[in-house]
Parts: sequence; C-alpha cells; structure tokens
Amino acid sequence: MNTMEEYLNQLKAAFAEEDIEDFNELKEDLLEQLAICLEEGQTEEEVVARLAPPEEIAADYYADLSLDAAINAKTSVVPREEIQDVFIQTQKKRMQKFIKTVLKVLKPLVLLLLLALFTFFLIYTVRELYEEHNLARIPTILCLLLLAVILQLVKGWIIPKQKLINGLSIVFSGLGVVMLLFFSITGQLMYSGRQYYKEISLTSNHHAAFSFDSDADVEITSVEVSSTEKPSLMIKGRFKESDIKKIENGSYDNKINLTLDKENIFDTFTRTGRSEVIFFIPKDTILDDFHLGLSRGDLRLLDIQTKNFDLDLTAGDVYAKNIIADEGNVDSDYGDVIIEESAMNLKVNSVSGKTVITGMLGNLTIEGNKGLSILKFLRSDKVVLNNHSGRMILEDSETKKLKTTATDGQVIVKRTKGDLVMINESGKIVSEENKGTLELKNGSGPTIAIQESKVNANVSSESGFIKWLQDPSQSVEVVASTGTGELRNDFLDIPGSGKYKINVKSKTGDVKILEKVE
Repeated sequence: MNTMEEYLNQLKAAFAEEDIEDFNELKEDLLEQLAICLEEGQTEEEVVARLAPPEEIAADYYADLSLDAAINAKTSVVPREEIQDVFIQTQKKRMQKFIKTVLKVLKPLVLLLLLALFTFFLIYTVRELYEEHNLARIPTILCLLLLAVILQLVKGWIIPKQKLINGLSIVFSGLGVVMLLFFSITGQLMYSGRQYYKEISLTSNHHAAFSFDSDADVEITSVEVSSTEKPSLMIKGRFKESDIKKIENGSYDNKINLTLDKENIFDTFTRTGRSEVIFFIPKDTILDDFHLGLSRGDLRLLDIQTKNFDLDLTAGDVYAKNIIADEGNVDSDYGDVIIEESAMNLKVNSVSGKTVITGMLGNLTIEGNKGLSILKFLRSDKVVLNNHSGRMILEDSETKKLKTTATDGQVIVKRTKGDLVMINESGKIVSEENKGTLELKNGSGPTIAIQESKVNANVSSESGFIKWLQDPSQSVEVVASTGTGELRNDFLDIPGSGKYKINVKSKTGDVKILEKVE
C-alpha cells in the first residue's frame, strides 16, 4: 500500500456495516494526521508505511467493543481495575468526540463572524482614507490580525498551500503587532483630526440666526458686541478633515447652520478633544433663531435677544443670563441649568441635573425626573412643575396659577402669591407663608403648611399625615376631619370671619391643626 486511499479501502473492508460511522471518524483523524505530516515535508508513502496494518486497527476496535459489552453485562469475568480503566478511557474518547463535533459546528460560525468583522474594519479603513486622508490605525491593525486568524482557520481546506498560508499568517500578525506597539508608544492610535480656526460672519443683522449641533465636547460662549458689527461665529479646536471641508464649503448668508462631529459607527476610533465656539451678537440685534444641540459641553450664554431660544444638551452645564425670547426650550439630561434675569415663555426638561431659575418673567414649565429645581423671584401668568422623584423649591414668586405634581419627590413652595395647586402621590408637600388660594393633595406622603397670614385652602390626603401651623392672631375658620387617624384642631372653637376658610380632610392619616408659636 503506497497511498492513503488504498489503506483506507482495506480498513473499511474490515469494519462491519453497522460500525461504518465509527470508521468515518477514524478516517477523518487519519486524513488530518496525513495533512500535518505532508506539511512537515514527509511523503504520503512514508506516512502510510508507519501506520499499523488495517486488520490490526479493526481488531483493536472490536476488542474494545467486546470489553464494553463485558462491562455492561450482568455478570463479568473481567477484573474490576481493568473495567474501571476501560471505562475512564471510554469516557475520554466520548469527550474528545463531543469536542470535535462541537468544533466542527462552531468553526464555520466563528469564521463567518471573523469575516464580518474583517469586512467592517476594512470598510472603516478605506472610508477614513478617502474622507479624512488618514490611516485608521486601530482598524488597520485589527484587519491584519483578523486576516492571520482567518487564514489559520481555512488552511485545513487548502492542504497543498499550507506552508504559504502559515507564512502569510506570520507576516500579517507580526506586522499588526509591530504597528500596535509603534502607534501606542507614539500616542497615534486614535485619529485626532487637525488644529483648525475659523471666523464666520453673517451678511446682515436682519433675520439673523444661529444653529450649531455637535456630538463632540464643546465649550460655547456668547459675547455682546457693538451694534455696528455683524453677527459672527468663531470656531477653534481639532476637527476631522470632513468637518473642516464642511465648514469651508458652507454657504452663509443670514444664517449659520453647522453640524459637526456627528457620531456614527465609523467614528469609534476618533478623539478630537474639546473645541471652542464663540457667538458674537451685536447689541439690540434680535435673532430669528438661536439653537444649540450638543452631546457634551459647557455653555455660557449672555445678552441674547431671539424669537426662539432652543438648547438640547445631553451632558454638561448651562449658564444663561439676560436672555429675551418669545419662546424658550431647554432639554438637559445630566447637567445643571442656571438661568438668571431673563424674559421668555420657557420649558425645561431635566432628567437628573440641577435647575436654577431666578428673576425670570414669563410662563414656565419644568419636567423633572430626579434632579433638583430651585425657582426664585418669578413673575408668571402660569407655572407648571412636574416632578417624579426629585425636589422642587419655589420661593418669593408671583403667578396667576401654579400647578405642581410629583410622584414621590418633594414640593416646597414658600412666600408665593397666586392660585396654588400642589399634588403629590407619596412624597412631601411643604407650603409656607403663601398668599392667595391653596389646594394641597397628597396620597400617602406628609403635608405640612405654615401660615401667618389668612388664606383660603383645601387640604386632602389619603393616608399621609397633615400638619397645619396657623398664627393664632389671625381669625380664620378651620374645618378638619379624618377617617381613622388622630385628629387635633386648636382652632375648633375660634370663629372665622367668613371670608377665609381652611378645609382639611384625610381618609386614614393623622390631622393636626396647631397654633404657630414663634
């Protein structure tokens, strides 16, 4: 027998038909062994000559079957130690067989996954070369390393070229490692763009507008300049070549509309760092629109007059002062928002940051999740505060109508005049020295009211306790009741004037109407 094919034909003839599946597994092992030997430079004839005769291999196989039968028989003449040893060997063979089967199934799937990754990184590399004129270091390195692994996985299917494939794998993996070490040491693994500076001026103050969006980290400032100047924008920092091209080729008349550093999957290995943008707005210029949409940044905005004031910020802080607008909208997920001495109808949506608004004129709506809202010196027709689990404090303000709602947060209103409605499910309501009319509704949380002046009020609760502290020198009628809780009313026998009346009612909570003591 000079060829493996002849050897396998004789071996197959020695196996019974019902054992042909085991023969096929043995055949695959022998072919795999032949491939390895051929790769090492041996001839097929030399490999076949060293194999045991086919009849001997078949005899060993059937001897193992007989021993398995003896192990499983009801009576056995085989020594226990030999049975245990055969059992262990059998289990090892079964485990090896199982592992081989799993690898056969997983190998194509792993290969497909690696090919998909290689394709993505190759597209990434080509795209960055074309658009940014830059070699994408990390994707290029990953392409080389993945290619080396893929070649090793497919070399078993290309037996005549295995030496060449091994050589290519070594070259690709070596080149990838060298590039990784070099760019790591020199700090050039990530694409960082290039330093860039640009001033953009509008042609007229009439119907001027600014719109700027970015997913990079940006520091933004507005500066009031002389009324004789034109509105303009200064941009400075590191930018991608594609963004620089967008800025240079942009058309600017009475509006600057820029979108830079927009994140996508092909910017995974790009780090341009923080950039700076300054808006120069002439005094007394009324903009048609002022819009900022940022993922990260810090904003300091002063002395802006605009019809529409719109800020959309994911992470970062906002400080705004002397903003005059018809409509204002601020969305902030994780930053602090501070607005001082401004006039506009404002809507604020804050997830977890702090919101501070002082000295503002105009209607106000705040949607809060778990942050802190501090509001002072407001003059509004309508104030709406919706809070989930955070804390809202309103002080020293005047409004025709206030409505606050909360789930389990805290609502605190002090020294405020107007029709005040405070509703909570399980959090705390605090009302102190307010004027006008009060309506306090709570589910299971505490409700506390402190009054020195007279007021008309309706206070109700499901199960939370209610405490009302009233200046005894003020003649006010108090009607209090509770279903099953404790009741105390220090003003029970004090006649009211008829003009002011306080109604306090709880289904199951305690109610205490107490004299306010200095």
